[in-house]
Amino acid sequence: MWILYSLLVSIVASATVPRDSNPNAKLLDFVRGYILEEADPCDDYPQYACGKYPTRHAEDPFSEITQMLDHQLNQKFVQVMGELEKSSEAPGFNGSSLEAKVLRFYLNCRDAPETTRKLQRYLSLVPPDEDLSWPQFRLAGRPWPKEKFNWMETLGRLHRYGLSNVLISTIVTQNLENSREFIVDIGMPTFTGENDHIKGFVETFATLLSLGVQRYSIFPLMRKMRKLENSIQKLTEENDDDEEELQFMALSRLETLTRLEWRKFYEIIVGHPVSQRTKVQVKNLRYFRALKRLIDATDKELLANYIMTRFIIHLTGNSMEDSDPIECIKDVRRSMSLATNFIHKYRFFSPETLQRYTHETETLFDHLRRRLLKLIDHNRLRLTAQQRRTVSNKVKAISINIGNVPKTPDLRAFAEKYFESLEMPAVDKDYIREHLNLLAFKTRKSIEQLNSRAPTVDEYFYTSDPDTVMSSGPYYIIRENQVIMPFGIFQEPLFVPESHNVFKYSLMGFVLAHELTHAIDGDGIFFNIQGNADLSATEIFESPRFQEEMECMNRNKTEYINERLADITGLHLAYGTYFSNETGSPFQISPREFNHMSQEKIFFLSLAQFFCGDGPATMFLEHDDDKLRLAQMLSGFSPFDRAFGCRRPSPDACRLW
Repeated sequence: MWILYSLLVSIVASATVPRDSNPNAKLLDFVRGYILEEADPCDDYPQYACGKYPTRHAEDPFSEITQMLDHQLNQKFVQVMGELEKSSEAPGFNGSSLEAKVLRFYLNCRDAPETTRKLQRYLSLVPPDEDLSWPQFRLAGRPWPKEKFNWMETLGRLHRYGLSNVLISTIVTQNLENSREFIVDIGMPTFTGENDHIKGFVETFATLLSLGVQRYSIFPLMRKMRKLENSIQKLTEENDDDEEELQFMALSRLETLTRLEWRKFYEIIVGHPVSQRTKVQVKNLRYFRALKRLIDATDKELLANYIMTRFIIHLTGNSMEDSDPIECIKDVRRSMSLATNFIHKYRFFSPETLQRYTHETETLFDHLRRRLLKLIDHNRLRLTAQQRRTVSNKVKAISINIGNVPKTPDLRAFAEKYFESLEMPAVDKDYIREHLNLLAFKTRKSIEQLNSRAPTVDEYFYTSDPDTVMSSGPYYIIRENQVIMPFGIFQEPLFVPESHNVFKYSLMGFVLAHELTHAIDGDGIFFNIQGNADLSATEIFESPRFQEEMECMNRNKTEYINERLADITGLHLAYGTYFSNETGSPFQISPREFNHMSQEKIFFLSLAQFFCGDGPATMFLEHDDDKLRLAQMLSGFSPFDRAFGCRRPSPDACRLW
């Protein structure tokens, strides 16, 4: 009788629990809300699983799940800035604190007069040389003094504000042969990114007009600049030699080989005199010899205008051109990521909550890693025993960084010391001045690495790519062999710690497995545990089985083969870990709780949420679009076909590991 009574009580209690308080029911409602029943999951699974996404989010300012997480996070930060603003007006507010500096930049973005946002102000504050203005600011009736213009010195000056991919690619990076040492890497520019080339006609015309270029001269100037850029791009294509080895050479040697003034260029970048014996890491010497010939034959005023235009494209691409609070929060997060991550950690998480989230994430990661090690041990690629050990040791050494902050017991002291040299005046508001100030600060921090050892795994945090650091999406750092999980990812619906493991492994588990795979993809395989280039990995990469599987995954051609590899392997890891009962959670789903839907269907529907969206194809940087990614990773995956009863003549699934 007591057993029967207890059972009845539990059934009634379960039936009366509101769905909002039941995380599993809530997640299932979220998943089912996107399903378009009229679509056939076997013919077009992205449409079936995500077909209702556009109508459900038609009015929302985001177009996929990580953007939704970012938007939720940005709204929280706006509230925090409001609280800090009130606190700043009270006696006792510490005006030199980290929070005060963050608040000042936010208020500069939100409240600075529109006059401080005019593009001409950038050029007035950053001329091409100390005693030379940009061509459009010449005195009326006088020619621009071309003889004073030195393009390499101008590029060196502009590098102080992060311009590093015009005519020359110049970055501070880890030595390819010694990851504990930083070096200046010099190479050809790339033209693949959104801000790596002259924009379209309308946008370029508007930009030049706003910069003070005379309307009558804009059209011929645009034609000449585009022709110059095409010539530069052609040089990069003609001199891109994959067989040419990266070289380490003294500046004096580089000057002799290219007849360019590298030492002066280098000194402007680092801000102090250097020896001719100072070494750089360089490739594509033929390009620089050809570039010199092209530059010598180019009108200096045209060259100055081209560099100026690319500088403005760089600046506008690294800022939010809007004073809306949400846009200003994005600006703060991209410009002061360590500071905002510090605020996030202590404002949005209690110590207990963060400890729990960290434990959940590390447990997921550890189970997925074990599964990957088993796959490596099964040896589908027929590696030698030594090769298997090399790959397995790399996987075992991968670390995970929660929040993109260093693992220090006193994060405040660390962050305040990091931003100690950043001056942020409170007397007035000038957006462009402070934007340049922050860009210069970030460049100085990068240059400082040349005179210091590389951080340890526990000291490391990532700042290099502003778009990456302000995103809630995770990413893998190849030289550190580290997966970074931003704090923003720990939000519903992607992360619900109280939910069942089928949700955790299909979504957060897949995301972690995807990043884990990058350690041994077609790029990661070439770096060892220490983050140094390992040429012995060439034998693995060039082995017949490795190449065969890479070609299999590229049957439908993609420019992003490593991302496809990570998707396919990530799916195998997440699915295999959960359904092989390697999760450490033996309890089963109640069919009644999930409307009698099978665990397999729940897994695949939950997985699809990471790929649901309605954004344009242009928003996917360095990845195929989400619909194609989801379709490709499920192609030939027999557990999916079984779950949905598909009888499609799909090819065999491709697998590397």
